[in-house]
Amino acid sequence: MELMAVPERKVSPHKRDIRNGPKALKPTSVIIRCMRCGRVKLPHFYCCSGKREVVGEQNESSR
Repeated sequence: MELMAVPERKVSPHKRDIRNGPKALKPTSVIIRCMRCGRVKLPHFYCCSGKREVVGEQNESSR
């Protein structure tokens, strides 16, 4: 028969919050624009789901 480790009592909400405080999401103040489509995005995130098409570019490709 093996005995399992069991906490003696529940951790208080204050102690729990102190421990988990640094894990919280931080606000990001850096926002940049995608070089291809011009949409606003966060740095190091892939954007280009929408492609920016120039009006003259579409006519040249069909020739």
